[in-house]
Amino acid sequence: MRTPELIVQQSDPETGRGRPVRVDALPEPTTAAEAGLMVGCPPAPHLRVSRQNWMAYPQSLWSFRHMEELGPAARIDRGSGPVDEFVRGEDTLGLADLNLEGDSGGNWDLAEFLRRTYTDALLVAHRGRLVHEWYADGMGPTTRHAMFSTTKTFSGLVALLAIHDGELALDDLLVDHVPELAGTGWEPVTVEQALDMTDGISFEEDYGSRDSSIMRYGFAMGFTPMPSRWEGPVGIREALRTLVERSTPPGESFLYTSATTDALAWAVARVTGRRWSEEVSARIWQPLGAACDAGISIDPTGLEIASGGMFATAPDLLRFGMMLARGGTNGAGEQVLPGAVVSDLVEGGEPDPDGCGGYATRAGWSFHRQCWNQYRSWGSLIPMGVHGQRLFIHPGAELVVMKFGCHPVTGNVFTDEVHQRFYEELLSRAG
Repeated sequence: MRTPELIVQQSDPETGRGRPVRVDALPEPTTAAEAGLMVGCPPAPHLRVSRQNWMAYPQSLWSFRHMEELGPAARIDRGSGPVDEFVRGEDTLGLADLNLEGDSGGNWDLAEFLRRTYTDALLVAHRGRLVHEWYADGMGPTTRHAMFSTTKTFSGLVALLAIHDGELALDDLLVDHVPELAGTGWEPVTVEQALDMTDGISFEEDYGSRDSSIMRYGFAMGFTPMPSRWEGPVGIREALRTLVERSTPPGESFLYTSATTDALAWAVARVTGRRWSEEVSARIWQPLGAACDAGISIDPTGLEIASGGMFATAPDLLRFGMMLARGGTNGAGEQVLPGAVVSDLVEGGEPDPDGCGGYATRAGWSFHRQCWNQYRSWGSLIPMGVHGQRLFIHPGAELVVMKFGCHPVTGNVFTDEVHQRFYEELLSRAG
């Protein structure tokens, strides 16, 4: 079993680059204004946020809310249709009276829970009504925030839509549509194995080591600046072709691998003939009734980062969760996604009783169709992204909890347990 480590992202005082650092205690939560980030004309060097340090804390307090200012991105157009307006209601869950067991002893009220989990926004919908809406200083309903791997659920959905439309099949090989992957570790991988990350590619998603697969992959896709004298691949598709080794036969076991999402997205783009941003806009964002455009970061070749580059507003991500909880319809009752596609996403996956992905905190979870899932064990699914991006969806209780964050620890497993207690408390009050 993997044990969560206290490794935070910090800015190196000598190079200005972000780096993983083992610490004895988490930094005290603050705000971008209190830290003085990007204040001044120009800001002092130690207060500047750039592509060099944007994932370090506290720089992330500013950067996660200004993604389009940090690098090139594609627009996810909301279109010209009507906004799916929220019906607002009273706090039926009694969030003001929250009394939650904290991570380090003692109990937390809601304000302390939000502070100690480095929350940027918390929106809660119950029985189709928005019952709670809170933003940290500097955030608001039109602020687009980094979603990181929550993006993967959108990538899974556009793949499922291509399958629903007959353009793709679960048992197709990825190389049937992307012959450029022939001769690599992807050659025997099917679309379904890529959807569920049972592809068996050798890949280490370790955010605590600058030499891990995910860190090198991040350099290639431009998510983190390439080191000087970088001789590795440039761009996602070139990086995918370098993955030639396998850890297990395809279909044998789950291993969380961000590169898999991008390989799947390549196949989807080939059969649809549209860019990822265009497909998400036309098939999800516009019919959803989103209030704002979203965006997605692109790699050095102009390709969207389908594994983790999306950014959107908190209300629009809540709308997305509410749509899934309703079986694919928006608030007006119009079908956004086919019911069969939503059912496949929500209800599938075989729970791992020992801890999905090797994490004891995820016992009873599965990973299905590019989304973390607790449906068969607990009735819910949780699209998630690093640094505290969580979208908890429980269709049976008609409960959706949208949470943006900037936690200094990259991996969400570090705060799984306190969030599970939070969701359990809300479900006990949901009726």
